Amino acid sequence: MLKKIIVGLLCAGTFLYADFLDDDMDGVSNEEDKCPNSAFSDIVGADGCKVDSVVFKKEHHFDISVGLSYSKSDDTQSDNAQNFSLGYYYGNFSSYLYTSNTNLQNGQSGVDDTTLSFYYKKADNEILYKAGAGFYLPTSDINNNQTDYFLSAKILYYLDDYDFSIELQHTFMKDIDTKDTNRLSLSAGYILSDKTYTSLTYTTQDSIYADEKRLQNATLYLNYFFDTHWFVSGEFSLGLSNSATNEYVGMRVGYYF
Repeated sequence: MLKKIIVGLLCAGTFLYADFLDDDMDGVSNEEDKCPNSAFSDIVGADGCKVDSVVFKKEHHFDISVGLSYSKSDDTQSDNAQNFSLGYYYGNFSSYLYTSNTNLQNGQSGVDDTTLSFYYKKADNEILYKAGAGFYLPTSDINNNQTDYFLSAKILYYLDDYDFSIELQHTFMKDIDTKDTNRLSLSAGYILSDKTYTSLTYTTQDSIYADEKRLQNATLYLNYFFDTHWFVSGEFSLGLSNSATNEYVGMRVGYYF
């Protein structure tokens, strides 16, 4: 008896399948489908033709940027630099590669140390937590230059169009005649429009040299998005302590994809 039931169900399924063929698997039979080659991502109507599409969100993103900067230490010393950065984003993880080439006022130039960093973020309502670690790779031609390391932690609070953050970083210096340093950054940001963001940051950090005082800076940052891909950013930093760089101006142009 069971055998007869199984055979009967198989036969019924065969006849039903024969009456409802759907080659493009859009839920509309071939007989009624006026658009027989619908894409898998198409949302179709009763006639089998596209009325909308499913958008598959990319998990992986990159951005790339190039920039120029000018800094002035005092009335007699200034320099300019060209920089390049590459960012990679995957979910809550991100990583960055940054390198620059500095041209000194005396005519000398050279590649600076290259920064490679990794971050993980976690959001909790209006608060975002971010932890990071990275390396300062010894790509400059300084004698006995070594790889330095850093750890960082950041807390960012969102309030409507404003955000406020505090960030701590500890750097393990391995170069000769240098010491480990700590850096504290306090920042307040504001969304001026759907394309423009600005922030003001105060930073205080140890000098890598034992006989120099702490460095203090105030930095104004501005970022503008031309569209969903192209962006430009600029920053102006003013030294608040005698040991800090007096003035710094930088601009970058980048592409997000």
